[in-house]
Amino acid sequence: MDFGILLGDSLSSTSPVEELDTILRQVEAAQRAGMTYIVVGQHFLFPTARWLQPVPLLARLAAELDAGTRLGTHVLIAPLYHPVMLAEELATLDILTGGRLCAGFGLGYMRTEFEAFGIPYEERVSRFEEGLELIKRLWTEDRVTHDGPHYVLDDVTVQTRPLQTPRPTIWLGAQSVTGVRRAARLGDAWSVTALLSPDELAERFGVFAAERERLQLPLNRSLLRREVFVGRDREDATAIAMRMVRIWYEQMAAVGAREFDPQQVSAELLAMVEHSFVVGSAAECAAELRALGERVPVSPIVVRANWPGIARDEILAYIAQLGEELIPSLRDFEVTSSVAA
Repeated sequence: MDFGILLGDSLSSTSPVEELDTILRQVEAAQRAGMTYIVVGQHFLFPTARWLQPVPLLARLAAELDAGTRLGTHVLIAPLYHPVMLAEELATLDILTGGRLCAGFGLGYMRTEFEAFGIPYEERVSRFEEGLELIKRLWTEDRVTHDGPHYVLDDVTVQTRPLQTPRPTIWLGAQSVTGVRRAARLGDAWSVTALLSPDELAERFGVFAAERERLQLPLNRSLLRREVFVGRDREDATAIAMRMVRIWYEQMAAVGAREFDPQQVSAELLAMVEHSFVVGSAAECAAELRALGERVPVSPIVVRANWPGIARDEILAYIAQLGEELIPSLRDFEVTSSVAA
């Protein structure tokens, strides 16, 4: 079982210089802890936080990689881009990383982002599907002609293509049953949200696997986002989790991106921790992750350390703790290649 780290947003009160330095320290600490995936999320014009944009940031991080480390996007909001721009930027990034890029795409869910780009929110699914198929062609064909409802190309020459053959692995973010089927149809693997319970995860993976089988496509391992907190015991780890993630979830509630009442964050966040977080002693967390890996084909497990408002020293201590107490016990664990009944 592989592990990775998600580099997310920072409070806008944090200086950009400090934010970049913290990111570089996280990358160093994550690799030292045995993590082999570094992934970056994305938002635009977020009201209370700064998101350094994935493509230029990952290009900078390419210089920091150990031999076995891969970089990824988790996830790029694909409908906000013209597919030619996205295809060439990511192809360039794959070249810069020596062919170690995983490309994660999602629909997007914040209307304000689509409004800022002048793109109808109602078109996000059709733009996503058409754009993704066009990106695949731009990555694998010498010349491309395309005449679709959103994009038109007339026998264009493609010079900037990925180093990987035939192309980078594509992770597609999804949560609903419809979205999971779309991910199975259009991607190589599912980029799994952190907010599904183990039973929900198994149920959705059943949908994903059935669609892959119907299309005669292989069931590859999928990236699983999970919030993992190690403490003395479950109660201690739950308290750590509540304190570290609170500001971020309050932000997401305030912008309408999470389905809970901003006035009831404590109770609803506790319910969320109990529903989908991995919390407990190191042994308890390892056992829970093994149980997940025995039910569904998930690897890497991607965690987050840099929660807004958490001091750099605590962020780095969190990563070091996982490297000392959790990751070694799971390094040789082989996740299932199927979906358990």
